Amino acid sequence: MIKRFFLLLLLISTSAQAEYDFSQPLSLEQCLDIALNNSASVQQAGANIEEYRALLSEVQSNYYPKLSVLGYVTPMFTVEGSALQPTVTRKFDLGSWGPSTRLESLLAMPIYTFGRLEAGENAARARLEVEKARLREAQNLLKVEVTKFYYSHLYATTMLPHLEDAKKLLDEVEEKANEFYSASTGKVTKADLMKLKYGKSEVEKYQLTAAQGATLALSALKHTMGLADDTPLKLSDTKIPKPPGTLSLEDDAALIEIAKLNRPEWEQIKHGLEAASSLRKSEQRANLPVMFIAGQFEHSWSPTRDDTKNPYHFDEFNDMFGGIAIGLQLNLDWALAKAKADGANAKFLQVKALEKLAITGIPLQVRKARSEVILNHEKVALSKRSRKAANKWIVFSAAAYQSGTGEVKDVLEGLVALLTAKRDYYEGILNYYISNAELQYAIGK
Repeated sequence: MIKRFFLLLLLISTSAQAEYDFSQPLSLEQCLDIALNNSASVQQAGANIEEYRALLSEVQSNYYPKLSVLGYVTPMFTVEGSALQPTVTRKFDLGSWGPSTRLESLLAMPIYTFGRLEAGENAARARLEVEKARLREAQNLLKVEVTKFYYSHLYATTMLPHLEDAKKLLDEVEEKANEFYSASTGKVTKADLMKLKYGKSEVEKYQLTAAQGATLALSALKHTMGLADDTPLKLSDTKIPKPPGTLSLEDDAALIEIAKLNRPEWEQIKHGLEAASSLRKSEQRANLPVMFIAGQFEHSWSPTRDDTKNPYHFDEFNDMFGGIAIGLQLNLDWALAKAKADGANAKFLQVKALEKLAITGIPLQVRKARSEVILNHEKVALSKRSRKAANKWIVFSAAAYQSGTGEVKDVLEGLVALLTAKRDYYEGILNYYISNAELQYAIGK
């Protein structure tokens, strides 16, 4: 069984990866598609659906007839005569032994359970719908994670060329500073040279951090997509794309209405309440009888026993009996029934509490996500202006320094301002895409 399970997972993984050529760069949409087909979290949610579908079938099986059969063969010594005769002879010698066979069968089917079975079926069916909604929730959450790691990788790879440009600029400035210092012009001091070395080491530190961040983000993306870490994954985007210049979003009220229609949590709560209510009803009726129809057949035979023909004499060795009956079965356990009913009621109250949280929590999540999209979009615009100003600053300060009219401090401060502005700009773009994905998740799309 375990081998079959792992073989199934292997086949699923192989089929999902076989749809794409990993030697070619993949877009975000392709990465999302692979993740939805190959992610372990989605597969687990799908397996939960099958588990509860099997549970529903198990409950529904109570509607069908049940057949129980018992048969056996045993050695039996010879007995001549019966309880209706004055003398009975028993023989135990080796030649007096023979077989004794017996067959018992009972075919029974419930025909009325006073609503208990129907309530149990409704509970199982509603619980199955809860798991289907949880699958949608897992898929939506997976999309957010894939989007986050996809753009995080692009953010790091986008910063690397800018850091390399900063290092080249510092190399040029350092070379010029060494010339001034060697010429003893007095324009450059030993402290200025140390400042430049410090600046270069800081830039190199940022380069290492960015390179490591790009690698880790790509590994996290592969993991989220359900791929092995050695999969040669390439992205079709080489740097993080610019967000739209103008932002068009519906207002809070409209987005909240969309969330009411699309969030899978509402389906979970709706069907969860139905499942808990039906389960409570089923357990409350546990002490009611079950009406059934049954058919019984029994047959026994032993050649070493005399067969008595009197119908009023019970003969367990040579007899045949059968019949059909309608009856009631009653199993009374008030303490157990009450405990199970209380447990089902507790589940109902738990779902009701979740409903209260969702009524206020989901609109809050939508408003928060929408405001963050707007905020990050505005930050990108502001950072863009800061980047332009910092770029002019470093150009002027570097040119002035190389001509001998500027100071090292101006170059370093300008470079720090430029790198900070670029980091804020691209980080704002990253946060915009992440917050936009979280907004889509918040409204259930």
